[in-house]
Amino acid sequence: MRSKLCLGPLIRQLVVIAALLPALASAQAPATFAAPCPEANGTVEDRTYPIRKLAFDAITTGRQEDARHLMRCAIRANPHDVTALKQEVYLDLNAKDEKGAAEDIDALRQLGQSTPQFEAQQGYIYANQKRYDDARLAFGRAIASSYPDVDPAIRMQAMKAIHVLDGEFPRHVLVVGVDAQYLNRFRDGVVDSSVRYYERLGSTSPFRVYVGERLLRDTKSNGGNLPQIFSDNALLSGVGVAFQMHDSPLFLSAEANAAYLFYGSTKGTAAVVPDTRVVAGYYKLWRSGRDSAIGDRFSFEANGSFGFYSRYKHDGIAYLQPREMVDLTHDGSLRLRPFLQESVALDTNQQFYNNIFELIPGFEVSNTNWQGFSLRAEYVRGFYLPFANSSANPYGSGYGDFRFRLLFQKNISLGSGAH
Repeated sequence: MRSKLCLGPLIRQLVVIAALLPALASAQAPATFAAPCPEANGTVEDRTYPIRKLAFDAITTGRQEDARHLMRCAIRANPHDVTALKQEVYLDLNAKDEKGAAEDIDALRQLGQSTPQFEAQQGYIYANQKRYDDARLAFGRAIASSYPDVDPAIRMQAMKAIHVLDGEFPRHVLVVGVDAQYLNRFRDGVVDSSVRYYERLGSTSPFRVYVGERLLRDTKSNGGNLPQIFSDNALLSGVGVAFQMHDSPLFLSAEANAAYLFYGSTKGTAAVVPDTRVVAGYYKLWRSGRDSAIGDRFSFEANGSFGFYSRYKHDGIAYLQPREMVDLTHDGSLRLRPFLQESVALDTNQQFYNNIFELIPGFEVSNTNWQGFSLRAEYVRGFYLPFANSSANPYGSGYGDFRFRLLFQKNISLGSGAH
């Protein structure tokens, strides 16, 4: 990571607490606490207090390693000892044990006792390890936390850190995506999966070239009156170039593929046909702030694109899909999110079934321990838009549908643009 992400000073600001006073000189030879651990023979309410007292004594006399061992003993005796876990985070950081500190912060989060300070600290740890996706999630938790009486400076530092991470311009990125859904209306299963490798043309260039595979399959595309939007059944292999300025929600891509059609083309039996695409799009996510009038649980996702697709009869297709979301849970690993999505699809060839408007209320479940995965249940109320064309519409003017979707999206940074 570049030097402009000043990890050292920011980490030091976050880890200083009163318990970690400067080491006091002591003429007494340091004692060493080796296994076995002291007995956890405190009160019923706090049976690990005697071990923690020995640990705090070790901190006061500058015996950091002894203190780490004793706090770890307290945690082993009582995994719910929040005081010991918090102190162990600071002791691990002083000992430069980033892995141990991150694990202790994970344990605190599982107990619902993590704080924005600890989440931000974990963000710096992951950033230092070049785990940029994990770092961004940790900083995001620090910003979104509802923990009371939080120093606003911590959230400000986390927001600055995300800004720096966004500016790192990773040079090599592998992007994996899967959208598997079941459409009750057609009793149809649809899978759209892809893997792409991106290479940035220069350490801070807005241009990236990529090579990738995309698989589009569904269970009913080989026959029947299905809208073409759900009936593609092909494997695309190709190369492309993408353009996006730093921090801009706008993007542009152009790619050329060889498309293997599993059931042949509509005009013959050719299995491999050319497929070229040029797509311009917009994507941005807004989150409400803690001090906003609507609270900090609301977010809005803007998503839209317009593209030219040679294989679809040289068609221009536009999508607009804004989504409003509410986070029901902030702490812990489980995330529950109801949402409302509006969806508009239009195409220049005016294929009747491709021009639609949909209202989609739904519910999304995800888990921070399964990063990138989410499960959605959606009800779709759709309306065909009355564009003129000669094709008969066998479905009427409107429709309803239940859809179940399993999504996975992961950007894996394989290296930074910095040298």
